[in-house]
Parts: sequence; C-alpha cells; structure tokens
Amino acid sequence: MFGRFNTAGSFRQTLNYCLEDKHLTQAQGGAAIYKDRAEILWYNQCFGNKQDLIRQFNEVAHGRPNMSLPVLHISLSLPTGEQYTKGFLAGLAADCARSLDFEKHQYVAILHKDTLQQHIHLVANRIGFDGHTVSDSYSYGRMADYCREAERRLGLRLEQNPRRYQTPEERQIPRHGQRLDKLSLHIQQALNQSLDYPQFEGNMQQRGYRVLKSPRGIAFMDEKNIVFKGSETGHSLRIIEKGLAMNVLRLQREQELKLQQEKEREREQQRHHHRRHSRGLSL
Repeated sequence: MFGRFNTAGSFRQTLNYCLEDKHLTQAQGGAAIYKDRAEILWYNQCFGNKQDLIRQFNEVAHGRPNMSLPVLHISLSLPTGEQYTKGFLAGLAADCARSLDFEKHQYVAILHKDTLQQHIHLVANRIGFDGHTVSDSYSYGRMADYCREAERRLGLRLEQNPRRYQTPEERQIPRHGQRLDKLSLHIQQALNQSLDYPQFEGNMQQRGYRVLKSPRGIAFMDEKNIVFKGSETGHSLRIIEKGLAMNVLRLQREQELKLQQEKEREREQQRHHHRRHSRGLSL
C-alpha cells in the first residue's frame, strides 16, 4: 500500500477535486471522463453534501484563524490487481485516522473508481473541536511507517519503504513493487494506444517487454526476465480485450461525431449562402 500526506489551505478546492467528476476541456466537448467516479464511504463528525461539508469544516477551522493550512488530504493506494470491499476500505480509513492522530476530528473517506488501482482519499480537518491540531512534521516518514505497519497487521501485500527511509540491508532488496507499478503503467499506456491485440503486443515490445499469452491468460516478462501475471498488474487478458474493444468503439464514436460536425458545418454554410442569396434578391 502506498500513501500520500498533504496539507492545503482550501477545503473547497480539496473537496472539489475529491468529489467531482473529471471533465474534458470545453474544446473537447466538456463531457465527464468517468461518470460518478467518487463515492463517500464514511463520514466522521460531519455529514451532508459537498457544500455542507465545506461549511462544517470551515466553522471548526475558524477556531484557529492563524492556521494557514487547515486541510489534511491523505490518499491510500491499495496493491495493484487486488480488490477490497467498501467495508474494508472504510475500516482502513478509520485505522489510518487512529494511527495518524485525527480519529476525533472531522474527516470524510472517499473511494475513487476511475483507475484500475483501488484507492481512497481522506479529507480531514487538522483542527479538532477541542483545538487539537494534527502535526504535519515528518509527514513523509510517518506515512511510510503507517503503510508498512498496516500491511503487516491487515494482511496486505508487503511493499518497501521509500529509499530514503530504508536500512542499508533493505536497499539491497529488489523493488518488486516498483517493477510492478512500472509495468502496470506501461501496459495502460500501450493499451491506450492500441486498437487490437497485435498492436498492443507490438507496443509492449517497444517498451522492452515480452508478452506471454495462452488460453489460460496473459503474462509479461521484463528486461530482467522477471515474469508477472496480468492479474498481478490489474490487467488480466479479459480486461485487456475489453479495453481494446472500448478503444475501437471510442474511435468509431469520435469518427461519427467528426462526421456530424462536418455535416453541421456544411448545413450552416448552405444556410449562410441561402441568406446572402435571399438578401441579394430582395435588393
């Protein structure tokens, strides 16, 4: 499990990021990239919709007007290829709050569904009802320590600490988790660029991987001859085939939209020409 610990000055901006859908630019049509990507799993000492949460968090934060960064924003990314229940994820959020000393503060736990790697966000008020403040000192190391301790206690796949927090012995251990994350990223990039399986396999070969496909599934061998199952990366053969089919469908829709836009431009030109011709006749 990997975690990030950040502080910020605006509850509104942080909650907007965590709760709103991501959208294409207006030039691209403005549609949601992933509809309903966020789901609130747990409220602690707060309730309601986004506007309710912003108001409640700010009311408590006003008790410490000199605090310039009252927002605590934590993200927890679960191991690639593994899926957990919403109940487990809500419990993980509460466990993190206890370990990092904000269990009695206002916070909300949010599940994001727009990536293959399951992850949650915690937006918390660093200021408690009693004036207690969550420290942001040594946050990077504290977050790494929590992740390693939670992995052992909750039975999650064990990862390694960031290099700066490793012992000399730990630095000699191959970073399996990093290899897996890198492979997962390269698979997603290759998949985004492909419309069929041969094209996908060629894109993976360009990135230095050998693709091993069989009736039972798919696996990938990297430059060190280390083999990873597709399911370990979050990209089983079924998911890859589904992604390729969606790419074809997306391309068809883009072509249809482009054709519709061209036809609309032609009709507008014809209407414009007709109006000019009509004005000429009236003169």
